[in-house]
Amino acid sequence: MNGSSTLARQSGFGFAGVLILLGVFGLLWNFNVLPDRFWGEFWTLWPLLLVAVGVNLVLSRQRAWLGSLAALAVVTGSLGAAWVLAVTYPSPAPGLTISSESISVKRDGARSARLNLAVGGGDLSLSGGAPSGLLLSGGSQGSIAEVKVSEQRVSVSTSGDRSTVDVNLNADWSFQFPPRRTRSSPRWVLRHAEGIPTDIQIAGGVSDLDLDLQELNVQSLKVDAGAADIDVVLPAHAGRTTAEFSIGAADLDITVPPSVAARIDFEGGISSLNIDESRFPKQGDQYVSPDFESAANRVTIKIEAGVSDITIN
Repeated sequence: MNGSSTLARQSGFGFAGVLILLGVFGLLWNFNVLPDRFWGEFWTLWPLLLVAVGVNLVLSRQRAWLGSLAALAVVTGSLGAAWVLAVTYPSPAPGLTISSESISVKRDGARSARLNLAVGGGDLSLSGGAPSGLLLSGGSQGSIAEVKVSEQRVSVSTSGDRSTVDVNLNADWSFQFPPRRTRSSPRWVLRHAEGIPTDIQIAGGVSDLDLDLQELNVQSLKVDAGAADIDVVLPAHAGRTTAEFSIGAADLDITVPPSVAARIDFEGGISSLNIDESRFPKQGDQYVSPDFESAANRVTIKIEAGVSDITIN
């Protein structure tokens, strides 16, 4: 009797069936078939997995197939309920709160500045338009409890009338459940004071960078990034500007304002390089505006890239 009971249990298909179900729903998630909050709702129903295990153990003593079928029914019901809840209540659940962190750096009489941004998590949007009296302002947007903003560090040092601002923008991408879609990542939106001569240095990994510097007086820009999507609008009235980009497998899109002349140097591997040669004709190894030497506003662009897609217009 004991031998036949053991054999019956071994012939059950509950565990394998659950793995297949979860694998199918994992594929549906990867192909964006499931609603955004599906895994969050399923996670709130996790005790039903214990129920499925218990039902399987009890009923398998009589019939292995019956226990397996009951366990599969419980798990299938949980997955279906999570889907219905995610579609019915697409907004953040009551237990999830929208969180944000702010940055506010006073100008305090500074006549020039250096801005160092370390983007450790999330995307970054930088532009002009800081409120009067502030050198830098802004903060994070759109992060919820599953995508926690763990840390933000801002330090300011002053030498004479020059301020140096170091900002570490980090988000906690340690293990988390439910899994995060890319579009749910937090976004840092910062505004810098216009008119003040500034050197900007940005270090990022896989973050998306949106840099609208058109109204800023940027003397130098240095971007060091890995697999990033980078959109840059260069300054329109900054006089002489240098812009250096050291990137890996990135998508880099640079817009040079119509009133600005440019000289472009490129060094890299196998990259797609699209440069508007009607504005920047090729001269040897460089692309140079015809009026570069005499232009009141001009930028020198240097790019070191890996396998990247680069557009300059």
